[in-house]
Amino acid sequence: MFAVIVVDVAIPLVPSELLVIGSGTMSSDDPLLLPFAVLTALAGSWVGDVALFLLFRRKLTHFLDRFRWGRSIHRGLRSAIDKAGSSPTYAAVVAVRFLPGGRTASVAVAGIAELPLRPFMLAAAGGGALWTAWLVGLGYVAGASTGLPAGVSALLGMAVGTLVGAITAAILALKKHRKARHPHEHPEEPGTPAP
Repeated sequence: MFAVIVVDVAIPLVPSELLVIGSGTMSSDDPLLLPFAVLTALAGSWVGDVALFLLFRRKLTHFLDRFRWGRSIHRGLRSAIDKAGSSPTYAAVVAVRFLPGGRTASVAVAGIAELPLRPFMLAAAGGGALWTAWLVGLGYVAGASTGLPAGVSALLGMAVGTLVGAITAAILALKKHRKARHPHEHPEEPGTPAP
């Protein structure tokens, strides 16, 4: 599980969330497994985040720029940095990881923006702790409350986690779509008559 979570930061299609939920479900049958599940998931999340951050901070973008797909990714990350403004927030490192592909994007952007290492490591640890608590807790509750076999409870937890992620992504996409349709209008200059 540790290795899969580390790799998941660079390749978001790797299903690390499913393994973490499954570890929570298995922990409901044997509570002695719970601390190992939590520590393994948290350590994998933190190590993966810091490794990818350092790669992007050390100019991984030079490698990406050699390929058309890499230049596209680099442009997207630069666009995200421009939208975030000149001082990217550590809150994004914590919160965006709950969206599909968000962990990868937020860590890469933080590395390209050359955020200081120590505060980033703290933000990554905080985000990893919340992510771990959510997924292990989801699996644990599914296993403890249903009384179903561990495999079925794990699938139930995975379905709930996927549903919550899909709903969150849909809400954010809808907000973005509405914002694009109704651009923010600046208020009238003071002293000008209202139409």
